[in-house]
Parts: sequence; structure tokens; C-alpha cells
Amino acid sequence: MGENDNVSKAKKGISDDLRQIGVVTKYEILTHVRSRKMLVFVAVAVLLLALITLLSYVLDGGLPDNSKELLEQYISWVSLFMIIGVSLFCASTIASEFEERTALLMFPRPIKKTSFFLGKVLACYILCGAIVVLYYLVIMILSILNTGDLDANIFGSLGMAVMFMVGAGGFALLMSSIFKRGATAIIITIVVLLMVFSIVDQMLSLFGVEPVFSVTYAAKDIINYVAQNPLVTDIDLSDYGTDFRFKDYNPTHTMAFSIMAIWAVVTTAISAFLFKRKEF
Repeated sequence: MGENDNVSKAKKGISDDLRQIGVVTKYEILTHVRSRKMLVFVAVAVLLLALITLLSYVLDGGLPDNSKELLEQYISWVSLFMIIGVSLFCASTIASEFEERTALLMFPRPIKKTSFFLGKVLACYILCGAIVVLYYLVIMILSILNTGDLDANIFGSLGMAVMFMVGAGGFALLMSSIFKRGATAIIITIVVLLMVFSIVDQMLSLFGVEPVFSVTYAAKDIINYVAQNPLVTDIDLSDYGTDFRFKDYNPTHTMAFSIMAIWAVVTTAISAFLFKRKEF
């Protein structure tokens, strides 16, 4: 009888945890949808699509007739787009609780910090994921209308884009858990993902070292699904008056997925640990 009671309590506890996560996720999504951050992110997506399309017509007389070239043209900016998204949502989601003291209204109630954390994280990923899926959907429509064809590799690219969102989002969550101001976490996330990692990736490549630890290096596979770049390319700069050569590395699909997954799991776990230890 006692054992059955324990099992029943455990099931009830899990059910209540899931309910709490669902409630937090729902209200976080509503909060984000009504926020300026959402307007900014959607505006960036629209502006990016419009600029690429407009420049194609101005500089090349129209969009490419080949579906693979068209997809590569639009997808080449997806990693930048996702960095902006996770910086706006993930990098501020935890820090805002310290900055605005809103969690003080939640924790006196019977809600676990873990459920609260997971609900906020899921809300960020659902919104960012929805926008990136819509971005790819627009690309698919443009491809079908302009070329009458759709490159099947776009689905693999979309999968890697979502994985990059989770990997880079984990880093953004870590910054959000470390810093107490949302603006600071956003700036640090953007600077590190856009500049620091890119510089490290390029410097290591210059000296023949593959940056297998870098989440931004793994993001190159978002394009690789369409462009099908070679794994390693020797770059010869002799035409520019130098004998210097370096290698342009590209991750395999398995490597890219693994790097992003490791970043997502490790950084999100550390973020959750820091969040649970924080005092409001």
C-alpha cells in the first residue's frame, strides 16, 4: 500500500510539474508576443527577406533560376538571424527576473524554480523556432514561384537552423543567468557570438586547426546542406602577392549536430543550476 502511495505521489508530482511548465510557457509566450522584442525580431526577418530580394533584382536582374542557388542566397544569413533572435529573447529572459524583480511575485506561490526556468526557456524556443520556420517557408514559396522547384536539402538546413537556435540559445541563457541586467546579457551575447567566436574560428583556420568546439563553426552546416561545400578547402593567396595558404574547414552534418547539441545541453544545464542558486 505504501509503495502504491509513493508511485501515485510521484505521478502526481510529475503531472503538477508539467502543468506548471505549461502555465509559465503560455504566459511567457503572451508576454513576448506583446513586447517590442517580438516586433523587432519580425521586422528583422521581413527586412532581411526584402533586402536580399531587392538586391537580387537590382544587382542581378532577378532571383536565381536554380533552386539550389536561390536557397543558398537566402539561407546564408540565417545564422546571423538566429543570433539576433536568441539574443533578444533568451539573453534577457532570466536576467529580467533579477532586474525587474518579477519572480518575487511567483516564488511565494507553490511553483518550482525548475518548472519556472523550463517554462521560460520553452517560450523563447517556441517563438524563435516559429519565426525561423516562417522564414524558411517564405524561401520555399519564393523558390517554387521563381524556379518551379524546391531543393529537398532545405529541410536538413532548417533542422540545423533549429539546432543552432538551441545551441546558441543555451549560451544566451548562460549569459542571462550570469548577468542581472537584460541589456548587458543581450550585448554580451551578440558580441561573443558575432565577433569573438568568428575571430577565433578564423584564426584557428589560418593556422590549420579545425574549431570543432565552436557553435558558430557548426552553424556553417546550415548552408552546407544546400551549398554542399567540401569538407576542407585549401585557400591559396598567391594571387595577392603572398605565399600564404590556409584551410577553410566545414563541419560534417554529424559533427555540426553534435557540437550544437553539446552546447545546448551543457550551457542550459549550467544556466538552470545558476538560476536555482540565485537569490531574488
